[in-house]
Amino acid sequence: MSVRVIVREAGVSDSPTDLALLDDGERARAERKRQATPFVTGHALVRRVLGELLDRDPATLVFERRCTTCDSVKHGKPHLVGTPGWHFSLSYTPDVAVVAVAQGVDVGVDVEDLTDADFEGFAGATLARDEAPGFADLTGHDLLVARRVWARKEAVLKATGHGPVVDPSEVLVSGPLEFPALVDWRADAPRPSAISIADVALSAGDHRAAVAALTAEPLEVVVSPSVR
Repeated sequence: MSVRVIVREAGVSDSPTDLALLDDGERARAERKRQATPFVTGHALVRRVLGELLDRDPATLVFERRCTTCDSVKHGKPHLVGTPGWHFSLSYTPDVAVVAVAQGVDVGVDVEDLTDADFEGFAGATLARDEAPGFADLTGHDLLVARRVWARKEAVLKATGHGPVVDPSEVLVSGPLEFPALVDWRADAPRPSAISIADVALSAGDHRAAVAALTAEPLEVVVSPSVR
């Protein structure tokens, strides 16, 4: 068997229709952002995708947040209220928003702009020392594409709910040319009992994404156009 993960992608745009879908709390959070448009696009996309899947008005959906580490409701991974069993994750860059939805298992998604991985300290900031050799023979664009391991790590941490609490260098994943998988967990936080990872092909060619879910089953990733 496999676990079905629905993935939607949307280009970031300044849309009054998107803003109208958000609740008062989301609009207030958007106003505090240095760049509000990606936040608005992403959260409107979450509402549209879940509304379509659940056959509900996207504007009426209610969300709550709870931190895995401290149990606070002021931050942490968001959950849909009143509809148990549905899990989702959102990631966005200044240009692209991506949402992943799964039934029955926690899910995480991360999207990265390849140009954001083009910095000299990438290995030190994101890789464990024994992961670095997997990049040794890669240069130029091949090296940037290989750095999609960053998205794999972030997707894992979103699925577990740890987010920025755990350093990505403490989460070891398979090499850039290997099938995506969690190889080792060196964080103090409890290791997930099971997790599966998949790379995601996006229409935005300069971006790379990955999804992770708390399951031992392989992932069936279904990428479909966003709803507008």
